Amino acid sequence: MNETTKNGKGWRIMRRILIGLAVFATLIAIFYAEEDWRGKRAWEQCKREFEAKGMVLDWNAYIPPPVPDDQNFFKAPKMQEWFVGRGGSDLSKRLQSQNANLTSSVGAATNLIATAEAAKTYLSWSDQFKPDFDLIGRALKRPFARMDGDYSQPYNVPIPDYITVRAVARVLAQRARCYFLLGEPEKALDELTLLNDSRRLLEGAPTSQPMTLVAAMINVAVAGLYVDTIADGFRKHVWQEPQLIALEKQLNEITLPRWVADSFRMEPVHDICFFETTPADKIVDLVSGPGPSGKAAGVWSRLKNPLYLYMKFAPRGWRYQNMVNMIKHAPPPSDSFDMEQALISPPVFEEYSRNYNQFFGSKSPFKTLAAIALPNFTKATQTTAHNQAMAD
Repeated sequence: MNETTKNGKGWRIMRRILIGLAVFATLIAIFYAEEDWRGKRAWEQCKREFEAKGMVLDWNAYIPPPVPDDQNFFKAPKMQEWFVGRGGSDLSKRLQSQNANLTSSVGAATNLIATAEAAKTYLSWSDQFKPDFDLIGRALKRPFARMDGDYSQPYNVPIPDYITVRAVARVLAQRARCYFLLGEPEKALDELTLLNDSRRLLEGAPTSQPMTLVAAMINVAVAGLYVDTIADGFRKHVWQEPQLIALEKQLNEITLPRWVADSFRMEPVHDICFFETTPADKIVDLVSGPGPSGKAAGVWSRLKNPLYLYMKFAPRGWRYQNMVNMIKHAPPPSDSFDMEQALISPPVFEEYSRNYNQFFGSKSPFKTLAAIALPNFTKATQTTAHNQAMAD
C-alpha cells in the first residue's frame, strides 16, 4: 500500500470519527434543548395554576419594606449585634458561661435546681444580666422588627441569631423557676413576660416576611418553654390571682399556627428563587457547607460531589421540574390551618405525609433538589399543634 492510499484511508477514518462526534454533539444538544423546553413549559404551567389559586411566587413580594429606625427593635442599641447572624453573640457566650447543667434546654422540662439555696445561687449569678434584659425589654416596646441586610437573594437574607434567642429564653425560664422555689410569683411573672415578649423579634413585624420555617419553629420552641414554665408554677402551686389574670391574657395571644402557616407559604418560594437564580458553585457551597479548612470547596472536591455534578451538567429544565415538585409537594397552608381558631388539621397532614413519603420514596432527577429543599413539615406541624394545645 503506497503512501497516498494510507493517507486516504486515514482521512476516511478521521472523517467518520468527526462525523460521529458531530452527530453525538447534535444529539446531546437536542436532548438538552428538549429537556430545557419541557422543564420550562412544566414550570410555567405550574406557576399559572398555583397563582390562580392565590399563591404568590414572586420572591420580591416577601421582602419586608423599610420601617422607621426609632420604631424598629433591631435599631435599638445592641439588638442587631446580639440577635442577627449565625453562631451566637457576645451575649449568648456570657449567658452560657454558667455550668450547663444549671439550665434547662428550650422545650425541655428538666430543671436541676431543686432547692431554695441553689435558686439563690443561680439568681445571684444571673443578676449580672439584668441590665441586658432591661435593654431587650425596652427595645421590645418598639412595634417593628426588621433586620438590616440584603433581601434580594434568598441566601443573603439576614436571619435571627437563634443561639442567642435560645440562651436568653433558657436563662429567663430558669430565673422564673428559681422564683417559684423562693415563693415570689410576681418576680417569676416578670421573667416570663419578657420571655414571651422576646418571641416578637422572631415574628418580623409588621409583615412577618420573610417568615422562614426555622424562625417559626424557634418561635414555637420558645413558646413551648414559656408554657412549660407556667405549668411548672401550677405544679408548685405558686400562682396567685394577679399573676393568673396576666398569664391568661398573654396565653390568649399565642397563635403559633399563624407563623408556621406563613413559613409554609414562604419556604417553597425561597427554594424556587434560590435554585433558579443561584450559580451551581454557590448552591453546592451553601448546601454542602465549606471544606475542611472552612473555605469554599475546591474544584476537585466539587467534582467529587454528586450535587455539584448535577447542578453543573444536568439540563436546566431539570431544575424547573424540581421547582414544580417543590410547589406541588409542599403542604397547602389554606387547607391545613384554621387561623381564626388557631387550629391545625391532623387528617390533612396525615394525608400529606403519606403522599410525600410515597412520592420521594423513588429516585428521579426531577426530585433531587426538591428532596433537599423540602423540610420535615410534618414534624414541624406536630410540634406546633402540641405547643399551641398546651397554651390553650
